[in-house]
Amino acid sequence: MKLDRYFSIDRKGKVKDTSGKTQDDEDAYSLIMKEKEKLLGLDNKLKFIFSHSALREGWDNPNIFQICTLNESNSVIKKRQEIGRGLRLCVNQEGERVFGFDTNTLTVMANESYEAFAKQLQKEIEDDTGIKFGLIEEHTFANIVTPGENGEEAYLGLDRSEGLWKHLYEQKYIDDKGKVQDSLKMDLKANSVTLPDGYEAVSPQIITLLKKVAGNLNIKDASNRRVVTLSYLI
Repeated sequence: MKLDRYFSIDRKGKVKDTSGKTQDDEDAYSLIMKEKEKLLGLDNKLKFIFSHSALREGWDNPNIFQICTLNESNSVIKKRQEIGRGLRLCVNQEGERVFGFDTNTLTVMANESYEAFAKQLQKEIEDDTGIKFGLIEEHTFANIVTPGENGEEAYLGLDRSEGLWKHLYEQKYIDDKGKVQDSLKMDLKANSVTLPDGYEAVSPQIITLLKKVAGNLNIKDASNRRVVTLSYLI
């Protein structure tokens, strides 16, 4: 299948190597910077955008799901700007925000310079939210709000949180230290996580929290590439 793509080109159709600070850049970015509604349409065949600086120039397109970094930079600000472009809640064809991890998942094909950045970003999120990536503690679910008697809201509480932790351990979703196992990640992706009886009213909140905790980033070193030989069965 042939996919349309956007490159930075001049009026003669030649690819331009711009610095990000010239009049040529303004011309090159006009398509993707000024026609956002057109880009969001399902009938638009544009699938790839190769651009030098658009992600740093306030581009407000909410439907970004993949970012591939082709250059290596040690600038933390630049990385935050790039990642921030892909963290907006996406919209449907009516312009309404779409919620949920099933749709709002950003995949970043990064280079090794992102390793320290990713670790620091995760640490900041952990400090702000109290969530530890890849680790489920016995009190993790205690603050989940659950419907109480007479319509009043209450917290799930430590006892029920500990009971849920024990269930996850028995299902081999976590080890005895609470570390998330691949089986939990796979079942979360397949929407097939098993929860104990009595937690039905708060199962959406539990699954959402599990996805946040289990969704740690794994940065792989490109220098450890291996050649894999594929065999085809016809």
